[in-house]
Amino acid sequence: MAPPGIALLTDFGLSDPFVGVMKGVLLARAPGVPVVDLTHGIAPQDVRQAAFALRQSTPHFPEGTLFVCVVDPGVGSDRRILWARGARHQYLAPDNGLLSWLAGERLRELRAVTNADLFLKPVSATFHGRDVFAPVAAALASGLDPKRLGPRVSTLARLPWPTPRRGRAAVRGVILAFDRFGNAVTNLTPGDLPRGARLRHRGADVGPLRSHYAAVPVGGLLALAGSSGFVELSVRDGDFSRRAGARTGDAVEALR
Repeated sequence: MAPPGIALLTDFGLSDPFVGVMKGVLLARAPGVPVVDLTHGIAPQDVRQAAFALRQSTPHFPEGTLFVCVVDPGVGSDRRILWARGARHQYLAPDNGLLSWLAGERLRELRAVTNADLFLKPVSATFHGRDVFAPVAAALASGLDPKRLGPRVSTLARLPWPTPRRGRAAVRGVILAFDRFGNAVTNLTPGDLPRGARLRHRGADVGPLRSHYAAVPVGGLLALAGSSGFVELSVRDGDFSRRAGARTGDAVEALR
């Protein structure tokens, strides 16, 4: 069944014409199919950030949406391009771990995209978003049977999910990502925290879990449950990443 729409996730940014060109191919080959810009602000080649953005986003899209994900450090190499069908959505992505953090959606069918008749010609070694992903997405949106994409496969590359570590007096997690406001999104959920816990980053106290930003004075540090369901470290009306010199992978502790 053709998807009701296409959602684009890339690390292309908006200063170059790359996103517009992909949309041009979609418009030419699948006119009238809605296209949503999920994000084009993924840091260059940051597959983990892309996987986390996809995890946060898919539950809010209509069933059958085709997510076209082009964060592809291996472009032009022999890495595979995969089409995947889950319980609710479809995905088109390089086989580099980008699909491994999907929340609550077991992938039911995987195919390697090998049917070169679907691609633009010639295929650039550096812009598969235009020459492979966009025309394949347009074909699927126009009703192409996924069997024509290529053979079924049974495995895909996976990124290990950083599971919080529990001790007697603390739960330890890490910073997964930052949003544009500088909030540090961790791998901890409110349910992971001990009762009355205080959050610490690199040994510095951030405070207890708050219900909203205005619970502390302007410039104050705080932790709260973000819209993704994960605990975030923030500065009221400020930028935690700059204030704390924080980086992805930094340790975060929740202490009783």
